Amino acid sequence: MSRIRYAFALVIAFALAIQASHASPASDNDFFMYVGTYTGFKYVHHSKPFGRGDSHSKGIYVSRFHASTGEFSAPELAAEIVNPSFLTISPNHRFLYAVSEDPLSLGPPLDHSSYVSAFAIDAPTGKLRLLNMVPASGTSTCHISIDKTGRYVMMANFGSGSVSVVRIREDGSLGELTAFIQNVGHSVDPSIQTEPHPHWIGVSPDNRYVIVSDLGLDKVLIFRFDPETGKLSRPDPPFAAVYPGGGPRHFAFDPAGKFGYQLSEMSGIVDVYAWDPSKGTLTGVQRAHTVPHDFFGGNHSGEIEIHPNGKFLYESNRRTQSEFVRGPETIGVFSVDPGSGMLTPVEQTDSGGIMPRNFKIDPSGAYLLSANQITNNVVLFKIDGATGRLSKTATEIKVDTPVCIQFVPVRP
Repeated sequence: MSRIRYAFALVIAFALAIQASHASPASDNDFFMYVGTYTGFKYVHHSKPFGRGDSHSKGIYVSRFHASTGEFSAPELAAEIVNPSFLTISPNHRFLYAVSEDPLSLGPPLDHSSYVSAFAIDAPTGKLRLLNMVPASGTSTCHISIDKTGRYVMMANFGSGSVSVVRIREDGSLGELTAFIQNVGHSVDPSIQTEPHPHWIGVSPDNRYVIVSDLGLDKVLIFRFDPETGKLSRPDPPFAAVYPGGGPRHFAFDPAGKFGYQLSEMSGIVDVYAWDPSKGTLTGVQRAHTVPHDFFGGNHSGEIEIHPNGKFLYESNRRTQSEFVRGPETIGVFSVDPGSGMLTPVEQTDSGGIMPRNFKIDPSGAYLLSANQITNNVVLFKIDGATGRLSKTATEIKVDTPVCIQFVPVRP
């Protein structure tokens, strides 16, 4: 009997050893990478959805990313949801919030309502559990962010020309609307700027102001933000301007909180501003061009991000030579002067696919991941820490119609 028990114990020990060898213990360089997608169409052009029925995505996907090696796990469906075009993560990394942009895939002029959903993140697997869903209080909601306290989510409603703020409850679910601002006005481009179109919203580094990039107004709007009540109110002056017809899309602060960078979609210009937190003002420093002087065609710049070390700025470009010929599709790299905030071009590199709507620098700062919307791939680039240059690796994952990337550290 003792021999049987001994043999049985050996079998159990061997099985446990095998299980341990296949497990993926969390490390400081392990992250869940979440990918938001369009599920009802491939892309929007001139306020109309194209490729309706061509996307085979089911919602938000998750992949485990090992920053120490640059390896991914196969992406899995984390949550089934319609058109989760932009995502944001709570500061404690326990919750994910997603906007459902244009739920019926009708296009901004016909869209009647968008929604925002709250999810709890399962620490071992990264899968998402729906907590609740509430109206975004606007249409074709294209961007969402969270304030520094993790108590409010903020939405840019492209279709209805408004911005809204919703309170987050203690359990991570979404509560009541705390602020709503309807933008008014227009700018010079009759094809897209006959009315307001907020495209980005986010808080200042000190959490006292909210910045809104309005593509339809050619303005970077600045609101006072009360983190106790979630209310928005206008300061004076209430905005910074961009080049007429530029179309402000996304905005980024540098890590030191001294400068702000506004990427305009149509012009491809990055406006550099000095940020004064005492007054809540943006003062123009430079207009840096991203479009090559010898390029003649349509420009649709997408995303902008500053490297965690503050030395480099990255921005993506979706370009067309004609109605039916796309390219070049690039990620632009610029060096940042630490004193003035001014930009110097480093390179434009191919994004590894078609329509790089979004990209993300991983939290370690070692890699940049480009989400190419039409070619359904997320491509991994290695970042040179000394020069900021990008080197395309042989690694990519397939996700249908990717439009947003966010990272969450894997918790033990």
